[in-house]
Amino acid sequence: MKTTDSDKVRGYYASFDEWGRLDSFEGAMEFRRTLDMLAKSLAPGSRILDLGGGPGRYAAELVQMDYRVVLADISPELLQAVRQRFAQLNLEGNIESIDEVNATDLRRYPDASFDAVLALGPFYHLLSKEERKCAASEIHRVLRPGGTSCIAFIPRITGITGLIKRAASTPEQVSPDVLRAVADTGVFQNASDSGFQEGYYPLPGEIAELFQSSGFEVMDEVSLKSIADGLEETVAQLDHPLRVEVDRLVAEMGRQPEVIATSGHVLLVARKTK
Repeated sequence: MKTTDSDKVRGYYASFDEWGRLDSFEGAMEFRRTLDMLAKSLAPGSRILDLGGGPGRYAAELVQMDYRVVLADISPELLQAVRQRFAQLNLEGNIESIDEVNATDLRRYPDASFDAVLALGPFYHLLSKEERKCAASEIHRVLRPGGTSCIAFIPRITGITGLIKRAASTPEQVSPDVLRAVADTGVFQNASDSGFQEGYYPLPGEIAELFQSSGFEVMDEVSLKSIADGLEETVAQLDHPLRVEVDRLVAEMGRQPEVIATSGHVLLVARKTK
């Protein structure tokens, strides 16, 4: 059984500009659409665990919207960056705590202590079914009854096409065996020491089924970039009336199963039912 190498995950994020990623054309659309989904899904004043919150980009937005936020991440380097960034933004007094935590072990948090849990990073990395099940169970445990969880993941087809593009520019990272393993199992393990090291790309319906089996009701599942995946820069250059219509189509078509299966990052919204 392949399990996640947490040291590799930490090492990757120690040198990766996750805050800046969300400023790129690709990241900016994902960021804006995710915030729109969160605004619709989270009750005002909720106490939120931002699990795998990285450098705090979403946490910074949420505390300014008067949510109570605890940020947790596996990377000490990213957590130090959070502290520095929040000090620069004069937000250090707005966040409850900044904690080094693995998504599969939330023991530092009591049962039913959060109104919502965001997991916008961990399910990109958890390689084994047991780890994913453990993380879902821990999210369920720390949520209050009726609490909301928002889970981000990358579907398998999207993962495979992304790796094909990567193979063209950095072939040392994606051997034929690595690509075949992703197609067969969803597990990506980089063939080199550079670049994104490990990841998991689920099949259609897999993450929804995981959370349903863990005591959740799935409320929504949306491809964040939808039909605009790969067209982010083009969309940003459109004149206003056409841009508005494209944004409307992105939102409308983002829930179609074929779009979810093939188009970028997906956000699952689930409610704790038992």
